[in-house]
Order: sequence, then structure tokens, then C-alpha cells
Amino acid sequence: MTATNDRIIKTDRRGRLRYTPDQREALVKACQASGLSTPRFAAIHGVKYQTLAAWIHRHNREAKPARPRLPRPAPLMRVPVEREGLISSGASSPMEISLPGGAKLTIAASGQIPLAAALIRELANPQPC
Repeated sequence: MTATNDRIIKTDRRGRLRYTPDQREALVKACQASGLSTPRFAAIHGVKYQTLAAWIHRHNREAKPARPRLPRPAPLMRVPVEREGLISSGASSPMEISLPGGAKLTIAASGQIPLAAALIRELANPQPC
């Protein structure tokens, strides 16, 4: 008989101990509540440390709430723009481009147009981190 459950622990043909899911859960909870290190707890209860560590890892992974999924950003739309004569070097008002999500891109000089176009291309095809 075990301290964590009233059932007899079974062994397989190789002599390995077999625990029921309830027994595993009880051992994990007892280990977490004991204040002992996991290797020490495993040694006291006759469980291999690696086995108990795997049970704890699985328990923590299943208990962790799933991360909320963020909404997908709206796709960027390409708008044809005539580049020549758009912004003169002495223009008093810069061109402002509104991007999805509320971001704004301001172009104050004609030399910034290629950089803005490259930025918009990169935003349209995001690369995974």
C-alpha cells in the first residue's frame, strides 16, 4: 500500500512500477506541498527522480492556461501613388500614410519615399520571430 493511495502499485514484466493517473496526480501534489526538493521527495517515496520530474512538468504544462490568441492584423492594401512631383523639396505639408492598427507614417522629403515603400513591403510580409 502507498501513502498517496490505497491501491497496490503494480509492476510490469520488466519490474517497473506502474502508477495510475490518480496516484501520479497525488504524488505530484504531495511533492509540491511538501517543501522538499524533488530529488529528496522522490527518494523518500521510492519513485525515480526523472519520472517524478516528468510528471510535474506535464502537470504544470496542462495546468497553465492557454495564451490568448491575438487578432490577426488587417492586411495592408497597396494604393497606386504617382511618385514624381508628389513632394517637392520645399513642400510645406508632409504626406501622411495611415497604417492598420492606427500607426501613421509621415514622409517629409522625397528622399524618404523609397524607405517608406520598403517599410510597407516588409509590413505586408511579416517574418516569424
